[in-house]
Amino acid sequence: MKNMIREFMASERDAADEFPELLVGGRGPYLSVALWAILAAAAVFLLLVLDTPMQTPGRLSITFGVAILAVGGQVVYRSRGVIPALRLLAIGGWLLVTVAGFVTEGVRSAILVAYPLILIVAGWMLGPRYCLGLLGASCGALVLLAVSQQTGLTDVSLSLSPIMIALVQVMVLVISAILTVYLLILFRERYAEMHRLNSEIAVHLKAVEKREGFLRALLDNFPFMVWLKDEQGRYLAVNQAFLDGFGWPSAETVVGKTDLDIAVSNLAGRYRANGLAVFSSSTSKPVEELIEMGGRWRWCETSKSPVLVDGNVIGMVGYARDITDRKAAEEEIAESRNLFRAVVDTVPVRVFWKDRNLCYLGCNEAFARDAGMAHPKDVIGKDDYQLAWADQAPSYRSVDLAVIDSGLPRLSFEVAQTTPKREQRVLRMSIVPLRNQEDDIIGVLGMYEDVTDDKLAGADARRPGRAS
Repeated sequence: MKNMIREFMASERDAADEFPELLVGGRGPYLSVALWAILAAAAVFLLLVLDTPMQTPGRLSITFGVAILAVGGQVVYRSRGVIPALRLLAIGGWLLVTVAGFVTEGVRSAILVAYPLILIVAGWMLGPRYCLGLLGASCGALVLLAVSQQTGLTDVSLSLSPIMIALVQVMVLVISAILTVYLLILFRERYAEMHRLNSEIAVHLKAVEKREGFLRALLDNFPFMVWLKDEQGRYLAVNQAFLDGFGWPSAETVVGKTDLDIAVSNLAGRYRANGLAVFSSSTSKPVEELIEMGGRWRWCETSKSPVLVDGNVIGMVGYARDITDRKAAEEEIAESRNLFRAVVDTVPVRVFWKDRNLCYLGCNEAFARDAGMAHPKDVIGKDDYQLAWADQAPSYRSVDLAVIDSGLPRLSFEVAQTTPKREQRVLRMSIVPLRNQEDDIIGVLGMYEDVTDDKLAGADARRPGRAS
């Protein structure tokens, strides 16, 4: 109750703020009818005052004041609108009622019944401050009337005739009825409007809840961590993978917090700085980084992008995929490749392999030197016509094609080779088909050794006259 009274006292809103659409247009005629009723009552009251021997200048002045107030209200209503006209009627009417009390019958004056009507209009139309202000002023005026009448300071010996009293009562009743109808219509239409809005809000909330359910299901079904942040770096939403990865029990323990609140202290500043830096970037690029997750260091592929609305950054969306296992597999593959390369480069023979188009896929360093290349990677993609032994390319290729077509290896056969220095060498070569996991032939694997010196030594040994 105290809070309600305090809010009521502190409120500065009036009908123009609360119900602007109900105080203009079609609602104006109610006020206009009330003003015409006041003017008509003032005219009738003036005739009655002039027709009675008890008329006084004070009563005539009050009657003229009522008429002027009604005319002034019409003018202000036409030129300024409903609210200014109501202010004029409330304040001007209160002054006229108070003056009438002092010049007629004091606290017994019939016109004083207009006080409650004025308070109702002020409270409903002009706000609580007008109502409370006029309430205090009315109470003070009544006390002052009673004291002055009791002490004889005011002369209230004259009495209104029954017709005048009835006229005053009728005038107050008519104005009260008009304003009551107006307030009832105002309340009903406002109630209907609020009921319609509440119904629309309820439907909208259900739609929002349904959409949020779909979004939550979508986020939780991503196989990687997803999060949303506002422009201050506070978490707006996270998915189940995020909670599982960082070991948080529920989204409520994360939403509304920043990295400074939930991350390890020595890492929180870096995480927050990296996140806020996204707001100044218009693009996103996946990066691989080590992240501390639940007390463990994990390799993650992360990507963060700003969320723009009408060109303004309102937040950020990010994802992180745990690639620790992939990194371990890549390291294992790299280690295996390094070991394979070490073995291939160490063996005392030349090794090479080609695809089905007879283009080189790889070789060892000794083969690359024979081909006149500085590094094995310089051989990749070339064929025999582009290497030092271009003259022997047709014969080499015919052997390779025969192995591919037959699927049978050809082992330990001799061929000639031209070196980068245009020397002729004799090679002992073997070619085998290269197969994939499905046992399809995808190329050839070859190896050879230079037997030129052995050939020359054997020829020398077989020459006539050479000592055995």
